[in-house]
Amino acid sequence: MRIADLHCDTISFLQQNDLNLDCNQGQFDLERAVRAGIGLQFFAMFTRPDEPNRTLRMILQQLQKFYQEIEANPAQIQQVRCYDDIMAAERTGTMGALLHLEGAECLGHDLDILYLLYRAGLRSIGPTWNERNQFAAGASEAEAAGGLSKLGRRLVMEMDQLGMVLDLAHMSKGSFYDALEYYRKPVMVTHANAFSLCPHPRNLDDEQLKKLADHGGLIGITQVADFVSQERKDYDAMLDHMVYIADLIGVEYLALGSDFDGADDMIISEVGGYQFLPEMIQNRGFTAAETEKILFANVLYALQQII
Repeated sequence: MRIADLHCDTISFLQQNDLNLDCNQGQFDLERAVRAGIGLQFFAMFTRPDEPNRTLRMILQQLQKFYQEIEANPAQIQQVRCYDDIMAAERTGTMGALLHLEGAECLGHDLDILYLLYRAGLRSIGPTWNERNQFAAGASEAEAAGGLSKLGRRLVMEMDQLGMVLDLAHMSKGSFYDALEYYRKPVMVTHANAFSLCPHPRNLDDEQLKKLADHGGLIGITQVADFVSQERKDYDAMLDHMVYIADLIGVEYLALGSDFDGADDMIISEVGGYQFLPEMIQNRGFTAAETEKILFANVLYALQQII
C-alpha cells in the first residue's frame, strides 16, 4: 500500500546539517522512504520564532535546499503544487513532495511574502509553532490565550482563496475554533494524537476531534512518544490513538503525521519502519479498505478539495 505522511522536518534538518535527501543519518531519506512505500510526503520548513526578517532569511535557505534535493533526485521525487501533480507522481511511481511552512513569523505583518512563497511552491502553512505570534495564539499557552488576530483571520481567508492547506497542529484551542470559522475547506492537524489517551497540550480533545470531523478535516497520527503516552511508549499505544479516534469520529478523518527529524524519541524510529505499519493497523481490527484510507486515500480526498 502507498503511504501519505503529513509532516516531517527533514528539509530543515538537511539544510542545518549539510546532508542530502537521497541517503543520510537522520530519520528520513529517499532510500528508506521508497522502500517503505511513501507516495506523498509533506516537507516542513521550520525555524524557531524570531524577528520576521531573520526567520524569512532562514526559510529561504531551506526553500533553496528543498529545490536542490528535488532537482537532484528526479527519478524518485517530484514537487506537488496541485492535485494533478499527485496523480502524475502516482502514474510514474515517484514520491510527491508538498512544501509546508511550520510557523508563519517569516510572513511579517503584510501578506506580500505569502503570495511570493505561494509562487515558489508553498502549499501548506501552520500559522503558529506553539507560541503566540502576529497571527494566532499557540498550543503551549493557557486556555485563556485567545485565538486568531485580525491579521490571522486575513491569512486564513487568503489561504482558502489560494488553495493552501491550513494546518492547526500547533494552535491554541481558541485559534483552532476561530480558524474553522474563516476557512471553508478541510483543515488538517498534521501531527497530533488524542488528548483523552495522552493529555499533552498538542493533542486534540474529543470536542476538537468532533469539530474537525464536522469540517471534513484530518488528523495525522504522530510518532512522537510524548504525544502517544505518558507510560506505554510502544506500537500498541500509538495504535490505540487510531482505534480511539476511529471509534469517536470515523476512520475517514485519520491519516499519518510522523514528525520524522522533528523529535528524538519516536515510536517508529525512522521512515523505514513504515513498511510494517499496514500489517500492524490491520492487526488492530481495521479492514484492508480502512487501512488504505488511513495510509493514503483520506489525504488524497482532502487534497482534491484544497489544492
